[in-house]
Parts: sequence; C-alpha cells; structure tokens
Amino acid sequence: MAPRRARFYSWGNDERCKEVMKFITDAGILLDVRDMEKNPLTYHELDSMIGHLDIKHFLNSLSKSYSKNGLDKKLPARKELIDMMVADYTLIRQPIVRSTRLLTIGCDKKKISEMLGINANGTVQDRIPDNAGNRSSNRQRAGAR
Repeated sequence: MAPRRARFYSWGNDERCKEVMKFITDAGILLDVRDMEKNPLTYHELDSMIGHLDIKHFLNSLSKSYSKNGLDKKLPARKELIDMMVADYTLIRQPIVRSTRLLTIGCDKKKISEMLGINANGTVQDRIPDNAGNRSSNRQRAGAR
C-alpha cells in the first residue's frame, strides 16, 4: 500500500507548527511542505482552498497586521480580505493541513488525527475498501453470478 500524503502549509519558524509536523511525519504520513513566507499562496490558491468555508477560520487574529488593519473591528468583503491575506501571509492562520478532500487549520492534533486517520498510538489506520460493509453492493455482486 502506498503511504498517505498530505500538504502542510505554514510560515516562519513556529515551534507549535514544527511539533504538529513531527507528529504527522512520525505517523508515517508523507508531507509536501510549503512555507508561505518563501512561497506565498496566490489569490486563486487561497480562494480555492477556502471554498465555501467561513473565511474567519483562516484568519490569524494573533497577527500584528490583524488589528493594524482594523480586522478586529470589522472584516471587509471576501475578495478584499483574501487580497490582504495574499499580500500579508501572517494574516493566514497556520498550519493548514490538507489531504485529498479535507483540511484542518491550526494545531489541533485530535482533528488532524481524525482527518488523516492517525490512531491514538501514533500509527496510521488501515484503509477500509470503499465497498466494505456495504451489503447492497455485496448482494449485487452475488446476484450477478
């Protein structure tokens, strides 16, 4: 079985992000790491990543730029806010961990574990075939004989 992979977006030299990265890689998951300080996200990438989610989840309210830009008082329209986040990566909460279909934002190891299928003992759960336990699927195959 091929190892699982995920994308890991962070910036700077944050100890909590390093700890989360180690937690994920120690479980055997291969990470494609992107430092948003060195390789910033484009408007399209960030807009696509946010999708239909609440943009507030992606905002780093601890950033100096957050209050400096008055975001603690009122958030601008989505497009303007994404433009601000692209121009100043410190406004983006980190880390962002993204699997094929899911993502988590922040350092919550429990949510990251659930998303990536990491057991309490730090190992990756075996994948269950898509049709396992699906009785109608098993009946259809049995009836086709």
